[in-house]
Amino acid sequence: MMKTLHRVNTFILLLVSCTLGLSQVTLELTPNPAAASVLATDNDVPAKASLTNNSDHTVTIRWVRKIMELSMGWQTAVCDKNACYIPSIDTMLLELAAGETSNMDIHIYPNGVPGKSKIELTLTDVDDSDNKVVGMYLFNQTSAVQEQVRPDDVKIYPNPATEYFKVETRDVLAKIDMYNIVGDRVKTFYAYRNKRYYVDDLPDGLYLVRLMDVNNRVIKTLRLNKR
Repeated sequence: MMKTLHRVNTFILLLVSCTLGLSQVTLELTPNPAAASVLATDNDVPAKASLTNNSDHTVTIRWVRKIMELSMGWQTAVCDKNACYIPSIDTMLLELAAGETSNMDIHIYPNGVPGKSKIELTLTDVDDSDNKVVGMYLFNQTSAVQEQVRPDDVKIYPNPATEYFKVETRDVLAKIDMYNIVGDRVKTFYAYRNKRYYVDDLPDGLYLVRLMDVNNRVIKTLRLNKR
């Protein structure tokens, strides 16, 4: 009887040891956190990281993006070894062979708007939920961009606007782009002095107005309330 109990106990210990071994975290994300500086004039800024499968077998990973903070007008997207996905995609599956590494980058598209962002990315082995890693991606706007144009250098009025708005600036404007709060461009105007830019056909709400010079550079991005 004692020998039987001893064998049962030994089997249980072995089973527990095997289970713990299977639950070992073998996913590694570096660097973590990943960080990048963003200028409003940038088109695409990545915070780059690498995900490695340190196990001895192929794993299928689900990554899930969580936007902790994102300035209005900014868009963000995830890129892995398979593709750079459109900004609306928050989750996808990724297969990594034993010892394989994939890029796991977060991209920011500032659309001419100063700001900052914090993105959380959770990567989980679909066959072992304990085998996961959580990455943080940080984007911070430099003060130089925020101060490149004094607030009184550019004026947009009336604001709130009902039918139209006008822009007063010392700079020579070539084009004006308008974006809604999710970053979609809704209107483009060719700019002239004292011109009225009509917005009466747009839904009420908050918009970003991006002013461009003749070299297609962003001079200033302003907020406009449409009522």
